[in-house]
Amino acid sequence: MRNFFNALLGKKSLDFFEVIKGRKSVKYFDTDVKIKREEIIEMLDEANIAPSSCNLQPWRYIVVDTPEGKEKLGSANYNKIQNETSAAMIIVLGDLNYYNKFDEIYGEAVEKGYMTQEVKDGFEKGMVPQLEKIPVDKNREGVYFDCGLWTMQFTNIAYAKGYDTNIIGGFMRDKVAELFELEENLVPVMLIALGKKEKDGRPSVRVKAEKLVRFE
Repeated sequence: MRNFFNALLGKKSLDFFEVIKGRKSVKYFDTDVKIKREEIIEMLDEANIAPSSCNLQPWRYIVVDTPEGKEKLGSANYNKIQNETSAAMIIVLGDLNYYNKFDEIYGEAVEKGYMTQEVKDGFEKGMVPQLEKIPVDKNREGVYFDCGLWTMQFTNIAYAKGYDTNIIGGFMRDKVAELFELEENLVPVMLIALGKKEKDGRPSVRVKAEKLVRFE
């Protein structure tokens, strides 16, 4: 029986458990490997299937795949090797004003028959005002959480397509915001190095669930 990724990608791919067990954080990428922007867009779209609070999808992204862009990002990225050798660096951004996408997202759901206009209006009346009142720190926390789900989805999809990644949290967020002239509502959350590995990622140890779990 073929897995979720086969259905998602529409072609032969790795078994789901091969993906989640096989993906490793790669530090050294093959500099000869380039990835077409059309293929990156395809992977971004597939990652957008990730869940998010109220389905408001707060993730945004900048794909940095030019020498000039890499040089700019490199001045704010502590991970120089990944920055220099990857085919592309993806800056994952969180939109603190994600609720502004409500009409676009829920309106399309109405057009496609996924919900009625009455249901949409009810959500807009009851949900949007509450979202606008969320304290800044809690709002940011929720956006980071959703962007984390998207990031893991993207890296698994990339691996299923034969690429490698490295999820990076060690960078100067304020400097990235300045260098890329981000609007105040957009916060840099994560970097993802994308390409094909030159060296295998280092094996790592995971704590067994039986040592972490509590049942009640």
